Amino acid sequence: MITINSVKISSTRLAYKLFGNGKINIVIELGLGACMGEWLHIAERLSHSHTVLLYERAGTNFSEKSTKERTPFHIAQELHELLQSLPHEDKLILLAHSQGSLYAQQFVRLYPEELKGLILLDPLSARDNEFKKLLTPDEFKKSGVDKHSHLGLPKALAKLHLGFLLKTLMKNAPPFYYYEFEAETKEYILNSLAKANTYETAIAEYQLAHDEKNIPDLKKKGSFPDIPLILITHTPQLVEKEIMEFGGASKETAKKIEKIWQDIMKEYLAFSAKSQLIQAKKSCHFIHLTEPELLENALVEIENQ
Repeated sequence: MITINSVKISSTRLAYKLFGNGKINIVIELGLGACMGEWLHIAERLSHSHTVLLYERAGTNFSEKSTKERTPFHIAQELHELLQSLPHEDKLILLAHSQGSLYAQQFVRLYPEELKGLILLDPLSARDNEFKKLLTPDEFKKSGVDKHSHLGLPKALAKLHLGFLLKTLMKNAPPFYYYEFEAETKEYILNSLAKANTYETAIAEYQLAHDEKNIPDLKKKGSFPDIPLILITHTPQLVEKEIMEFGGASKETAKKIEKIWQDIMKEYLAFSAKSQLIQAKKSCHFIHLTEPELLENALVEIENQ
């Protein structure tokens, strides 16, 4: 059985799990709609030399809904409040995937003195709305960028208590498409994906992360500190193939979408004088599941600076 802990903070109760001994020195910020199960084996792997905090954002899976809107600012505040209740090092390394990267970036700006470094895996950018400006409506639809359109149906099924159907549908979808989880972990993830609150929260997070009034200060360096920042992006050719296969895009359109995606992600490199780019060799969006060694190498790189 997977055991988890929880702690009450001012706006919610957050579920979390610790790996390793000693004070926390690595915090993992999950992608959109993700639960801790997706990262359990990675946190365990990292715990041989670190103490890792995994948690589920308010409203996702075992974490209760928050009294605050799901803006990057509020989410970063809630993570900080969680950390205040747990023993942690004075300087932390934040490891964030996809949408979680936007919250990690916000955290760095709010609490710069508490960061040792930042690792971003295929990060969401505050300039994600550029896709709509640079793509035609048809190209945008085929790109898969609009996550909101993919969350409505599972939310409706979950609210109708058709979780068993959702589990059947999701067994061959990400993250399972990229990694063979242990049976217990697989069930943990599927149970999270069968909950209506997981989708309600993901929709709220996605909408507010694309609401321009919530993200103006997250688009450029501004107050971002010059801490070690390692950006790890997916393999272009593999993602182009997925866009063609699952989105029905032509090769030319897939290349156009992929170039925009890479260009937007690479803008993070201008945030710190100590930034570094690593491009995965055999990964699509779920780099942590297909090339976990890249995370370990990035951690060593930051610790040696």
